[in-house]
Parts: sequence; structure tokens; C-alpha cells
Amino acid sequence: MTQNENRLVSVVEHWLPRMEVAGIPSATARAVIERAGVWQKWLAAWSEEGERHAELGVAALVAGRNVTAGEAYARASLFYHFGQFMAFEDLEAKARAAARKVELYRLAAPLLDPPGEMVAVPFEDGELRAVLRVPNGDGTHPLALIIPGSDSTKEEFPAFERHFHARGVATLSLDGPGQGEGRSMGTLRPDIGPAVEAAIRSVEAHPRLSDKVALVGMAFGGFLALRAAASVPTLAGVVSINGFFDLGGFWDALPQVYRDNMRFSLGGADVRERADRFTLARCPPPTAPALILHGGRDKIFPPSEAVKCADICARGTELHIFEDGNHVCNNIPWLYRPLVADWVAERTRV
Repeated sequence: MTQNENRLVSVVEHWLPRMEVAGIPSATARAVIERAGVWQKWLAAWSEEGERHAELGVAALVAGRNVTAGEAYARASLFYHFGQFMAFEDLEAKARAAARKVELYRLAAPLLDPPGEMVAVPFEDGELRAVLRVPNGDGTHPLALIIPGSDSTKEEFPAFERHFHARGVATLSLDGPGQGEGRSMGTLRPDIGPAVEAAIRSVEAHPRLSDKVALVGMAFGGFLALRAAASVPTLAGVVSINGFFDLGGFWDALPQVYRDNMRFSLGGADVRERADRFTLARCPPPTAPALILHGGRDKIFPPSEAVKCADICARGTELHIFEDGNHVCNNIPWLYRPLVADWVAERTRV
């Protein structure tokens, strides 16, 4: 098997369940993968499928079918997202696909139920971008601030957000520094506490939000959420889903396809030296109650990392390691997603 053939197989092995749970039906994802055939055609095949669904969105909007249009645009954005998320050979092509992803999601957001509002978060010398979705109905709602991983972005989360909305919790999915649109501020940072604080300030005056906030981090974002929680003392809780304690500690065991991701996401001449900075060792512990979940069959971040994360939490931890779960437990979304949303709703109840 050639390196490129192995890369396609590896990407599918690690992330097909993630594509499915994000909202791309398994049969459709597999058909696109089959059309690509080889890794060199991956980005083109997923982009072509994205345009097909974008055209469905245009037709639905012309016909006055706004719900259908919103769903089609959001799906189109996902196809572009998964086309570019592991594509590092042609960074200009990757950037074009990422820009189209953002464009399509901005068309989708106001048509979703509940609708999404694009939020500009003033930060340092520029702005970060987030999408706020508040459940329909009267009254105020607590907030789940969702932090993506090293290669996920706010556009990937509408299906995840629905679990919170059904429980009366608003969502703010944030592209932090180095993530999605936050790439304009450089590569990933070990501590995004200041960015999280800026995001909370940007929506704190919203008339339909209460003052209760929980952080929810996915994969690499699970680490970022735990690290950030130490500097945001007003949090009602923090959730880490398949995060880690010390990236450098298991660096040598990472699959090659994920190390490629790290070279792009962490940047710098010495990626291993950069990786060693992403640790909770000798850092202040989270000051809020924590929920830590991990898949026992995670081939990227070892389950032992979850135990180490739980051990440092100052306010106590609810720890679940699901024996059959893969990376981010995306093969058992019916188990982990309701658990996360229930836990957040219970701890942020007004």
C-alpha cells in the first residue's frame, strides 16, 4: 500500500464515525470516498459534493423552503469541512475550501432551528468568530460554550448543539486562536482562557442569556477547556470529551496522520517542542465541577489521559470511560451526547 493509499484508509478509519455523527449519512460519505478513490482526489471529491448540496440550498431558497435551504447549506459546509480538514499537501487549496465552508455556513445559520447568529469576539488586535444559537421560547437560557479540537471548527457542531437546545441551553461555538477562522491569529495556543473570557463578555449582555456558563471541549478542545477553566472562576462546569493531560507524554504513539495534523495546527520549526507545551502538569486546576468522558478504544488520545485529567480537578470530577468508545466516542453518540447535555443543563439551571 502506498503512502497516499494508506493516508486515505487512515483518515476513514479514524474519522468516518465523526463525519456521520456531524450530519453526513454513512452511505453518502462512503460514496464520496469511493468516488475519490485515492488521497490525491479527496479534497476535490468532497468539494464537488459540497457544491451539489449548495445548489440544493439555492433551489430551496428560491422556492421559499427555508428549512430545507438551511439544512442543505449546513450539509454543504460539512462536505467542504471534511474535504479540507486533513488536507495539508496544498495549503492554498485547503484555505479556499475552508473559506467556502465558512461562506456556506453563514448562509445556513439564520435558517436553522433555532437560528444561528454570527458573533464577532473582540480579541487582542482582531476578532474571533463564533455562532450563537438560543433555544426558542420565552425566558433566559444558560450557555454551553463549545470549544473545537485541532481540526474541528464551529461549522461542524449543529447536530451536537441540538442536544443542548432541547434541554433549554443556548450554545456558543467558538473558533479560538488557531481554530477555523481563528487561524488568522496564528496556530493553536496551550491556554485559550483569555479568548474564552472575551467570548463570554461578547454575549453577556444578550437579553435571552442568563449568567450561567459551562465549557464543553471536544478532543483537543477537551484539553483546551480544562486549561481555560482554571482562569474563568465564574464557570458552572467544564466538560472534556476525549481530551488529554499531556500531549508530549504520548507523542511517539500518535498515528502518522494525526502528527501531520499537529504539524499544521501547532506550527513552529520544532513541532515536538511545541507539543510539549500542551500539558496540564504544573498548571492551575479547573475551579469548576468537571465531567470527563473518554472512549476506551481511542487510538489517538489514550484513555489513561482521562484519568490523569480527573485527578487534578479541584472541585471533583465525574469520570466515564466507555469501553467501546472510539475517538470522541463518535461511534456511540446516543450515549455520550445526551449525557453531556444533561450534565450541563443540570449544573447551569437558573
